Amino acid sequence: MTDVFQYPLQPLVRKHGPQGYRTYESYKPWLRDEFSFRCNYCLCRERWFPDGEASFSADHVRPQSLDPDLVNVYENLLYACCQCNSVRGTDEVPDPSVHAYGELLKIQQDGTLTAESEQGRNVIAICRLNRPKLVTFRLGMIEALSVLAGREDPDGRIAGHYLGFPDSLPNLSRLKPPGGNTKPDGVATSFFARRQHGQLPPTY
Repeated sequence: MTDVFQYPLQPLVRKHGPQGYRTYESYKPWLRDEFSFRCNYCLCRERWFPDGEASFSADHVRPQSLDPDLVNVYENLLYACCQCNSVRGTDEVPDPSVHAYGELLKIQQDGTLTAESEQGRNVIAICRLNRPKLVTFRLGMIEALSVLAGREDPDGRIAGHYLGFPDSLPNLSRLKPPGGNTKPDGVATSFFARRQHGQLPPTY
């Protein structure tokens, strides 16, 4: 059950394009949907944190200190748990819209991440993705999900607890970015809209 820690094999294709917010924190509802409620770096999900989305923040592809003109540009923002955001600091990381993280990072059965390129090794080092507590957590999740896969869960309640979407999906149709939205069609395919139309799977 290492699937939940497998990184995307294709670069991120952004489906949203909100513009004009005065603070980058205002883009957070869009980023939650864009990154499927997971940290870009460690892939931990909102559902795995007691405080849910409060344990996540907007992060910058190009650090604020290196490129202040991009501080409030949506395309320069990522979704990250607060811990990964903090340990990353001001180091640069690959843009997931350009680089498929699945080509950089590989999960192992013991909960560690490995990399076959210098770029991948840099991501692991910069974000401390093999810090002991995180590796222990990953291994525990892998083992717990393996046990879950072999037991009965007729109503899907247990699977939903670990692998379901958050209850508080952002309703992006109610948001009006000051500078408009360059990709308005993305709202119709948001996770909230899919739930509204009964198209959201119970787990992912």
